[in-house]
Amino acid sequence: MGVQTTLSALADPARREILQLLRQRVMNAGELAEATGLSASRLSYHLRKLKEAELVTDSRDGTTIWYEPNLTVLDDTIVWMKELRRDSQIEKASRYKTSSSKKRKSRSTEIRTTKKAKS
Repeated sequence: MGVQTTLSALADPARREILQLLRQRVMNAGELAEATGLSASRLSYHLRKLKEAELVTDSRDGTTIWYEPNLTVLDDTIVWMKELRRDSQIEKASRYKTSSSKKRKSRSTEIRTTKKAKS
């Protein structure tokens, strides 16, 4: 799945809560509903979104469906965020360097102008 799908799935606080619960242990829908206070239909909706983003997998044991997190999907998103952050830091450093250079040139010009005025 793509970064957009992952971030969209993580944007909802209920889905983040579900993931936090599943990090602790594998749970079925009844346990998740009780722990989150979500109705069955809302829980089903959120689980579907998490499954579409491949953040949750399920397995059937008779009539019970067990849910568990698949957080390896986050790897691509984490890499993208680190690259975004790194690019931002490079851009800031470049702007700072350019800004500092302009200030030094401005001060140098000011000093020369002051010296000429005193002469």
